[in-house]
Amino acid sequence: MSLTEEIKNKVTVLDLVSEFVDLKKQGRLFKSVCPFHSENTPSFIVDPDKNMWRCFGACSTGGDVISFIMKKDSISFLDSLNFLKNKLGITTENFSSQKFKEIEEIKKINMLSAEFFKTSLFSTSGENVRNYLKNRGISKQSAIDFDLGYNPPGNKLSDYINNKGYSLDSLSKYGLVSKSKGETFYDFFSDRLIFPIKNQKKEILGFGGRILNDQLPKYINTKKNLAFDKGSVLYGIDQSVEYIRDNDECVLVEGYTDVIIAHQYGYKNVVASMGTAITTQQASKIADISNNAIIALDADQAGTEATLNALDKSWGIFASSNKDHPSGITNKSVRKNFILKVVELPDETDPDSFIRKDFKAWKTIIDDAKPIIEYLIKLLAARFDSSTPEGKELIEETVRPFISNERNPYIQDQYISMLSSQLDVSEQRIRAGFDNKSRIYFDSKNNFNDTNFMHNGKTRLLLLTEHLVSLIISNNITNKDLFNDWDLEMIDDTICKQLLYEWINDSDLNVTDANLIEKIDSLKLEKSVFYDNQKLLEVIGKLKIQIEREYLVMKNNALISNTDLNQSEIKDQIITIQNRIKNIDILLSNKN
Repeated sequence: MSLTEEIKNKVTVLDLVSEFVDLKKQGRLFKSVCPFHSENTPSFIVDPDKNMWRCFGACSTGGDVISFIMKKDSISFLDSLNFLKNKLGITTENFSSQKFKEIEEIKKINMLSAEFFKTSLFSTSGENVRNYLKNRGISKQSAIDFDLGYNPPGNKLSDYINNKGYSLDSLSKYGLVSKSKGETFYDFFSDRLIFPIKNQKKEILGFGGRILNDQLPKYINTKKNLAFDKGSVLYGIDQSVEYIRDNDECVLVEGYTDVIIAHQYGYKNVVASMGTAITTQQASKIADISNNAIIALDADQAGTEATLNALDKSWGIFASSNKDHPSGITNKSVRKNFILKVVELPDETDPDSFIRKDFKAWKTIIDDAKPIIEYLIKLLAARFDSSTPEGKELIEETVRPFISNERNPYIQDQYISMLSSQLDVSEQRIRAGFDNKSRIYFDSKNNFNDTNFMHNGKTRLLLLTEHLVSLIISNNITNKDLFNDWDLEMIDDTICKQLLYEWINDSDLNVTDANLIEKIDSLKLEKSVFYDNQKLLEVIGKLKIQIEREYLVMKNNALISNTDLNQSEIKDQIITIQNRIKNIDILLSNKN
C-alpha cells in the first residue's frame, strides 16, 4: 500500500475538514462558507459518499484530504503528504523515498549555509557588504530579520559544509558549489550578498546572491532542484503571509530590497517575484491567500512590459482577446471577489527608492492604485492606434469582458464612459457589444446537465482527464507552454492532477510515489502514440476545452441546486458560466 492510500484509509475528508471548518449537514452533503475566501453565501461542500470537498464559489476547486491541506496551508503535494503522515502517526519505514530524503537534505544544507552566510556578514570579512546595506538604507535589524548574509570569496562555504559531513557533489547538485574546467570546486555565490529565500513555513528553499562590483550577472539564484524553483516561490512570503491574510491585500514588487525596505518602514504585506517575469504559480499563491493584489513594478519600459506580460501569462486576464479561448471564468484574476490593481510609480523610480524618499507617500500611492480595467484602457490606448477601426476593436475586445464582470453598475457605467471617450465612439456603441444578461437559461436540450454520464464507473470528466494525461506521457511531450492558459484545478482526480504538476516541473516524470507510478503505467499506452505532431496538439487542445466544459457543467448544476437563485451575485455567476459553456459548444462544433 502506498502512502497516499494509507492516509486516505486513515482519515475521511469529512473528518479532516471538520477540524478546520464549521460544517452544517444539508441532505446528504455538508456545507459551509469557504475557508479559503471571503463570502456570505456558503459555497463550500463536502460529499461524504464521494469522499471529496469542493468550493463552488470564487476558488472553483476541490479534491481529497491531500489537496485540502495543500490548499489550506499553501504547500506542495509532498509537504501535504508529510503533514498528514505525521498527523496520523504513520511510520515512514514503508513509505520513505529518495525524493523525500533529498528534499530534507537540501533544507538541512541550506540551513547550515544560511548560518555560515549570516556569521560572515557580521564578521570582519563582511564589512564592505554591511557598508553597502547601510548605503542602501537597510538597517541592521532588517538584515537580521531577513537573515541576510555574505559568501566570502573562494571556497569557504564549501569547506564549511564539507566539514559538516556533506559531499561536494551534493553541494554542487543543490546549487551551492560549482565546478571549474579543471574539475575543482568553488563557491557558487562567492563574494556576494546573500538573500535566503523561504517558504511560508520559514524553511530555506534556496538563495539569491548580489554581486557588489560591476561583474555580471548582478543577481544569481540557486539552480532549480527538488526543493527550489524560483518561479514557484515569492520572496518575503514567510514574513508577509499573516499580514496579507489579516489585511486581505498583497502588494507584489520585483526585487529583494523592495521587500526589505517596505517591511522596514512598516508595510509588511509586500512580496517579490524576484525578477520581472511573474509566473502563474506565483500569481496562484497570491490568489490563495488574498482577494486583493496590487502590482507595483519598476517605472521603466521593462517594468511596464513585465506588468503586461504578467497580466497576460500569469493572471490570464487577456484570455478574452483570443478568439479560440473566450473569457474563461476559471482565471483567478477575473473571478468574483478577486480584485487586481496596478500602481503607477513616478518615472525612473522603484518601490525601494520611492519608499526611502517618502515612506508615507507609499500608502497613498497604494491606496490610489488603478483597477485593472482603468490601467488597461490607458496602457492599450498608448500601445495600439485607437484612431483606427482595428485598434478600437482590439482595445474594446480586450477590456469588454472585465467591464461585464464588474458588479457595481455605477462603476461599470464609469468604465464604459472611459472606454467610449478613449476610443472616441458613443457609449451606445460600446454597450451594444455586451451580452444580454437578463435571464438564466435552463436549456431544454440538457446542454448544462450532462455530467451524470458514466462509463465503467468513471465520469466523463475523469475519462477526458485520463485521456489527456495518457497523451502527454505516451508521446513524451516536453512543451510546458501547452498549459500556460489553462487551470489545472479544473481536474478533480488528485492523481492525474499531481501527475500534470509533476510533468510541468519535470517532463521526465521521475516520480517515486507508488500511486503516481501505477497511474503512469496504466496510462502509458501504445494506442495513445501519435506520429503526426500537429494532429496530436489539435487533439490535446480539444481535450482541454472539453474538460473545461465538463467542469463548468458540474459547477453550474451545483450552483443551481444548492443556492438561492434570487441572489444577483449567484445569478450573474451562473449566467457567466452558461455563456462560457455556449462559447465552448460553438468552438467544439467548429472543430468537428
